[in-house]
Amino acid sequence: MFKKIKKLKKLWETQCLAMRFLTILGFIAFIHTCITIFINGGFSSSSNETIRSVMSSIFGYIFGDQIIPNNNLRNKKFQVLIAGFMSLLSLAVIMLSYWTSIDETNSTIGEIRNILFSTVGFLISRVKLGNASDESDKHKDEKDKYKYD
Repeated sequence: MFKKIKKLKKLWETQCLAMRFLTILGFIAFIHTCITIFINGGFSSSSNETIRSVMSSIFGYIFGDQIIPNNNLRNKKFQVLIAGFMSLLSLAVIMLSYWTSIDETNSTIGEIRNILFSTVGFLISRVKLGNASDESDKHKDEKDKYKYD
């Protein structure tokens, strides 16, 4: 378990400072949005709309496949971990809102649904690419294994 935490910390540290701030801001906006589902119900203020818009922009950037190489996203594994974590949280919030009979037409729940759709779509797109990169990583590891002999 401690090894996994060290790996996550190392992965976190490979990201540039701007990406770290964007990720933290995105999670804060996500948590705020989830809380407003259960506390404010259908109430929508311009502040809440701003926070949801910022959240969508940040996660759209993180999950987007930029046309030109992006030095801020230094590791695809970071994107996959964030997407997986966000999809699990989004699914949990949507299920909880259903079980507690929160109005499904609430725009805040709609935003969480959009995050879920985006993250699952991103993860599906990475499955085929991930398998190909796993194969190339295996061959690279085998070459590196004999490099030091």
